[in-house]
Amino acid sequence: MKNLVIVEFPAKEDRFEDLKNTLKEALVDTRAFEGCISIDTYEDISTRTIYLIEDWESLDNHTSYANWRAETGLADVLEPLLEGGAASLKIIRCGKKLDI
Repeated sequence: MKNLVIVEFPAKEDRFEDLKNTLKEALVDTRAFEGCISIDTYEDISTRTIYLIEDWESLDNHTSYANWRAETGLADVLEPLLEGGAASLKIIRCGKKLDI
């Protein structure tokens, strides 16, 4: 893994399946974005949360991607699906793996 990014999507109680379907469609473009190496998805059913474990060539690539997503309005699509709206989306940009 070159640069780890973790993204957390907490779904509203009745919108968990809708969130999964939306992400399934959106992640096609994410995986094709310059610098994206891989994305794995995980679910925590007890909290209705989807986690993305992303590997990027650089954090600059991820920043470009995040800016593109902001410009294209993905937050507007996610707003009604997320517990707390799009503001509840959590992104942790860990960066490079340490050998310690």
